[in-house]
Amino acid sequence: MDEGLPTPTYLEHINRGYIIAWAIDGFFWTEKGQKYLNDIIARVLITFAPFRPQRLNFKPNITSAGHYYPKIYKLKELQALRSLAYKQKAPLRADNYSDYTFWAIKLFCEDLIRKQGIVGYEQLEEFALANFLAKKDRSTLKAKCRSVWHWYNDRDWKLDGYKRKMTNEEYEMTRRERSEANAKLKFERSKKAIINTITGLYADEYKKKNGSWHIGKIAKAVSMTEKTVAKHLKEYEREKTQG
Repeated sequence: MDEGLPTPTYLEHINRGYIIAWAIDGFFWTEKGQKYLNDIIARVLITFAPFRPQRLNFKPNITSAGHYYPKIYKLKELQALRSLAYKQKAPLRADNYSDYTFWAIKLFCEDLIRKQGIVGYEQLEEFALANFLAKKDRSTLKAKCRSVWHWYNDRDWKLDGYKRKMTNEEYEMTRRERSEANAKLKFERSKKAIINTITGLYADEYKKKNGSWHIGKIAKAVSMTEKTVAKHLKEYEREKTQG
């Protein structure tokens, strides 16, 4: 609603967030159609960037748990999505506005700069591989991420023009701080997803008859390794015991 977009065709609340989908009418197997569709997908990623959206490489299951609105849209009805192109003060080094993948990575990076200052290269790579690997090969995506990262690193992570380049000592210090913060955030998100699963409506499904946790089922539900789930469950049980 805030973005002026139409009612989604499908909406479902899941343990790790929401599935929001618009059914699109059109034929996208031509080069022009693919380019237009990919442009829209990239704009979706930019519009909802604060919520860490991901482009799925498979068709999600539509279940009775979700809310279905029987409406099929034309792509033009999603034009309220934020644009990939805007006026840029500094010259681009390699790509141009027609490269939707580059611009998605670039604008994602700029959003991160506004929120946290310095951006880790790993954050850009994770975003790119999660959302564009189906359309671009891994080496191409990494090259684009490096191009964007070096562009802003050379400008001291400023969006308003060229600044001095960070020293190696400054960069290493901020990289460690950001890495530690990202690791902590990832840990807390994983922990929250697991706890929501084992305390939710279907919590009984994740308990064995002997009362122990069914780690395999939990790991599948939250898309994590059994080792990660076991670690968080151990921490959860310890906190419960300590009150």
